[in-house]
Amino acid sequence: MKLSHLILFSIASIAVFYIQLWDDSIVTPLHLSLLAICLAYAIYIKNINMAHIAGFILLITGVNQAVFEIGLVNSITPDSSAFLQGLLIYGTNLLFSFVLASVLIFRVQLSRKISHSKNIELTHFDGIFHWVFIYIAIINFLILLEHLAYVLFDLKSWTFIYDNFEGLVYIAWAVSCGALLTMMICSSKDNRRDEAGAL
Repeated sequence: MKLSHLILFSIASIAVFYIQLWDDSIVTPLHLSLLAICLAYAIYIKNINMAHIAGFILLITGVNQAVFEIGLVNSITPDSSAFLQGLLIYGTNLLFSFVLASVLIFRVQLSRKISHSKNIELTHFDGIFHWVFIYIAIINFLILLEHLAYVLFDLKSWTFIYDNFEGLVYIAWAVSCGALLTMMICSSKDNRRDEAGAL
C-alpha cells in the first residue's frame, strides 16, 4: 500500500470513528490517549522526530483542554457579558491553536534546542501537522467572528461553524492522529527492514 493511501485510510478510519461518537467527553480523552500511545511508541522505538511531534501536540492540546476542564476560563468569564464570554472562550482556543501551529512550523529548530540528537530532521510528515492546526486556528477564528456577529449585530442565522464545530475539529484531530499512526506504521516497517538488513 502506498504511503498516501495509508495516510488517507488512517485518517478516514479515525474520522468516521470520532464523528460516530460525537461526544466531547468521550472523543477528547480518546484523542489524548491516542496521542499518548503515539508518544510512548516513539520513545520505545527511539524515533525522536515522532516523539517530539506527538509530544508537542499532546502537551499543547492537553493544556488547552485542562484550562477549560479546571474552569480557569469560566472563572474569569463575566456571566453578564456574552461578548466577553465568547471572546475569552473562543479567543483562548484560537491562541492555543495558533501556538501549536507555530511550534509545528518550527518543530525541527525547536527539537534541536531541546535535544542534541543528531537524528532530528525534517520528516515527510512535518508538512502535514502545522496545516492541521492552522486549519483549527481558522475554525476558531471563524467561530469567534460568528459569535461576535451573533452578539453585536443580532445575526441569529450565522451559526454554521457553531452548529458544526465538533465535527470540524474532529476531522482535524483525525488527520493529526492518522498521520501519526502512519508514522508509526512506517517506522515499524523501517525498523524491520533495518533488522533484516543486519542479518
